[in-house]
Amino acid sequence: MTEPDPYLWEPGGCLRNKLGARHPVELAFTEYPLRAVRQGEIDRGEVDIPRTYDKAHLQAIHRHLLQDVYDWAGEYRTVGISKAGNDFVPPEYLDKWTAKVSAKVQDKDWSTMSRAEFVQSIAEVYSYQNLTHPFREGNGATGKVFLHHVAEMSPYRLDFDRVEREEWNAASRASYPPDPEQSTEPDASKMYAVFDKLTVERGSVLRADAELATALQLQNSTYAGVDAQEPTGMGERPATHAIDRDVEVEAEYED
Repeated sequence: MTEPDPYLWEPGGCLRNKLGARHPVELAFTEYPLRAVRQGEIDRGEVDIPRTYDKAHLQAIHRHLLQDVYDWAGEYRTVGISKAGNDFVPPEYLDKWTAKVSAKVQDKDWSTMSRAEFVQSIAEVYSYQNLTHPFREGNGATGKVFLHHVAEMSPYRLDFDRVEREEWNAASRASYPPDPEQSTEPDASKMYAVFDKLTVERGSVLRADAELATALQLQNSTYAGVDAQEPTGMGERPATHAIDRDVEVEAEYED
């Protein structure tokens, strides 16, 4: 008998949350503004997150981003999850794979990289981090902040507005190990093209914070309610449950 997912209110339902939301649409609309404001605090340097590029670093980012939404913010997941038929790293191997991600960051001199070297190196970091997916939810937002922190050590920055969501997700899926029985290592080369597009020299003009603007707009709008017949899936897909996420309101990349 399949064990129930402890992160859900009920099997096949919404993630348990501090906001009292019982439907994934409601949770998405109430979570996003809170998380976007927290991300703004990180982006403006108002939060002390030590750049250790390890498990503690990832946990600190996730904890700050989602502290208003989930009791387990900052904690690694204890269940298996998958997406689009691809399994992420099992929970018992998360520490091992986080160490791999950390090594991909700390074994390089980012300050002297050429643009081509940076594109390949940051794509490799992302590919391993994405395959790890250490949290039950919020991996996309946490991963983006983490990549920004890695890029701080280089002459480059990342502008995610330069790549369309569909292109990003397609490349991300392509980077999964094609045959996990032969190799569990991701193929970072599948991400080179998208990271080439979003890599910008650090001296270039910064764009406005689109996510924060969206958050403020959502804060000033009223949630209209949910049709009881709509799908009830939310978050990453547990490896042992068939849960769909049909709601996409976030301006971020899910994979």
